[in-house]
This record gives sequence, structure tokens and C-alpha cells, in this order.
Amino acid sequence: MPLPKDPTLIYTSKAEVARAPVIRSLLSRADEPLFVVGPRAVEDDEWRDRVAQLIRRFRAGAVCTAPYGGDDLGRKMGMVELATLLQRDAPVLGSNPDVVVLTGSRTDVTDRVLQSLRHARPDLVKISLNPEYCPSADYSLPTMDMDDFLRELEELLKA
Repeated sequence: MPLPKDPTLIYTSKAEVARAPVIRSLLSRADEPLFVVGPRAVEDDEWRDRVAQLIRRFRAGAVCTAPYGGDDLGRKMGMVELATLLQRDAPVLGSNPDVVVLTGSRTDVTDRVLQSLRHARPDLVKISLNPEYCPSADYSLPTMDMDDFLRELEELLKA
């Protein structure tokens, strides 16, 4: 799997490549999952609809980091503010999430946030739900084209 081309990142371990059944199991067992929805998911109607369905299906909290739109996908919050709260194990939306799912943010942003959480919060399960592999997550989808990615999200919604 290709890693992000950033020479400042040092990976001591990589994310486990996981598909829909594994991610569905992780989300089903979570007490307080949190979805972090970025601008790429807000801009793509199919991605947006599937993420909204996932949030409802897993009764998850949701934060939208897009600077525009996405008000229906969760409370608006900046990525830095959110990452700081998660690093400090402070409540986000009134709860302490045990699983955090990042979807729709740029690959470099997702990787940096998850890299910081990997060191600060090893107890937090970190999932990257993007069409690009993210090595700093605990679990990540493999790199795939958009059609395959949308099918994978659809697979996550199955019972």
C-alpha cells in the first residue's frame, strides 16, 4: 500500500487493513462511537448520504469539520479543536468516545490527526473510513477507487 509522501512521518506500525465486516463489528461493539465528517464527504452526495445512514445505524455522535455545509452531519467543530479534546480525553459532545471514525478529510490531515492520537490515546480505537489507506489509524480501508469505496460503505450498512 502506498504511504503518504511526507518524509516527516515515521511509522512504527501500520494500520490493519480492514473491510466492512471488521469495521461493522468494531462499531457495533462500541459504547460511544464518534464520526468525524470532513469536507470531502460533505461535497459528495452519495458519500454524504451513506455517512448519515452510518451515524444513525450505529447511534454515533458526529462532528462536522467542513467549513461550509454539513450542518446535518453533526456539530460544527474545527479539526484542531477536536483533536485537542480527543488527545486530552475530554468530553466531545458530552461523551467520551471509545471509537473515532474519520471520514471525508484530506489524507494528510487524517494521517496527522490519527498519528497524534496514536501516541496520546492508545486506548482509543481509530478508524479511517476514506478511499485512501491511512497508516496512522488502527484500522483503515485499503486504497480503492470511489465506486469501490461507496460499495464498501454500503456493505457497512448491511445487518
